[in-house]
Amino acid sequence: MFEFQQKSQARIAIVGGGVSGIACAWGLRHTDHEVHLYEADTQIGGHAHSFTFEKNGNKVTVDTGFIVMQEDMYPTLTTFLKELNVATIATDMSTSVSEEDGPVAWGSTSIWNFIGSWSRLCSPWFWRLMFDILRFNFFATDIFAEKSNKSRLDEPDKNEKLESIGEYLDRHGYSEQFKRYYLIADVAAIWCMSTADVFEDYPAEALIHFMSTHRLLNTVTESLKWGTVKNGSKSYVDAFLQTMPEKHHCHLETKIRRVQREPDNSVSIVFMDGSVENFDHLVFAVHANQALNLLGEQATALEKEILGAFRTSKNDIVLHLDPTVLPASKSAHAAWNCVIPSTQDNQSRENYSRRQICVHNDMNRLQSIPWPGQPNSPGRVLVTLNPLRRPDSIQCQRTYYLPIISSASVKAARKLHLLNEADNISFAGAWMGYAFHEDGFSAGLAVAKKILTGTYENPTRFRYGEDLKESTQPLSLKIRLLRLAIGTVQFGIASMEWLHRGRISKKLD
Repeated sequence: MFEFQQKSQARIAIVGGGVSGIACAWGLRHTDHEVHLYEADTQIGGHAHSFTFEKNGNKVTVDTGFIVMQEDMYPTLTTFLKELNVATIATDMSTSVSEEDGPVAWGSTSIWNFIGSWSRLCSPWFWRLMFDILRFNFFATDIFAEKSNKSRLDEPDKNEKLESIGEYLDRHGYSEQFKRYYLIADVAAIWCMSTADVFEDYPAEALIHFMSTHRLLNTVTESLKWGTVKNGSKSYVDAFLQTMPEKHHCHLETKIRRVQREPDNSVSIVFMDGSVENFDHLVFAVHANQALNLLGEQATALEKEILGAFRTSKNDIVLHLDPTVLPASKSAHAAWNCVIPSTQDNQSRENYSRRQICVHNDMNRLQSIPWPGQPNSPGRVLVTLNPLRRPDSIQCQRTYYLPIISSASVKAARKLHLLNEADNISFAGAWMGYAFHEDGFSAGLAVAKKILTGTYENPTRFRYGEDLKESTQPLSLKIRLLRLAIGTVQFGIASMEWLHRGRISKKLD
């Protein structure tokens, strides 16, 4: 038992009013502890930010950060919303991918939308893309047995970089169109990363495990039903505030200069105005780099090692009413419209950019906002992430800092139990996992449980190496036969490519 747990009414500070801070406070709601939640912004919620505006005489509330969720994959958040009586509604998760100033590569609203034009049916480029999608869906999970066996047989090197998804795709001979316009673009859009960062440093085994558990490898016959919070994510933030106990206090627009450990094992917060508050326990519910900055010279070597492995990217969000940013072909419009930036950085790998990917979120589709011509419609409503040009009719602009998934962060996540062994300071954040709302909420609950019981369970959903052994599944005869057919075709493709490269080499000689 930690020293402060012997007190029935300990003073606890939670620094950060995002999803992890909210979850931690929620987990402590039935205690007699005095809880103080500090937020530098004008409102709590973090990425759960809803903006209300009026257009055409109609008011509409639109989410700009956290937009979608799925009950099976978001169990702790789902339970939280149900306890608050906050409803969700079904949403559209269709996607399109296009190149900056170029045509749409593919879309998922229909089979025809994916094909795009009749001419593509005569294109080897298109059929190779289709084949590689099929091959990846059937063979990607082979990496579970491969990596778990390698971890058991080889002496693990803690400094060894995990194989990136780009290295994995190159090793298995996937086509450039599959890499650039399908997998890498999708991953970059989901995690708001540059295509170069995804290709070079997103661990293949962690990504494929995520895709497998989220059923993204079998989207033709099976897909998850996604939802969005009815009336915006602000609904759950408001409901949470209304249920806060009397001993819980929320401090807005409160900026902190530093956090310092005291000789008596308590923790003090030094605020920007010079005032100081002392607590029995402090929870950092902020980004890893922010926690390190607040600890300053008092950060331990372990904290520097683990927290220093987690990086963030800056992402600009614009809520606007300008539909001209969408693909020229209306039939190609989807809920998530991804635009791949052109390659301008000579240091990046060929065909991959250091610029973050641009995504136009169609909020009429995502949040069931009435379309133009329908009753109570505000018109077309879009949220653009990292816009390539400034859209017209801007209603709101925000900047979000989002975790970057990398080999270093995935490996550091395995050590979170060591990071949270201290009895006076704890850490929580979506950066501990795949950076989704569920990761942030479960991280906050894990710290609340530690405060209550003295036991911390690592909440990360990252899996790599030996962790993947439990994910291996036996294959049915039908799947084995399909894999044999796909493998035979791939052998033929690889042989032809090898012969083609040989002819080119002879000509050059």
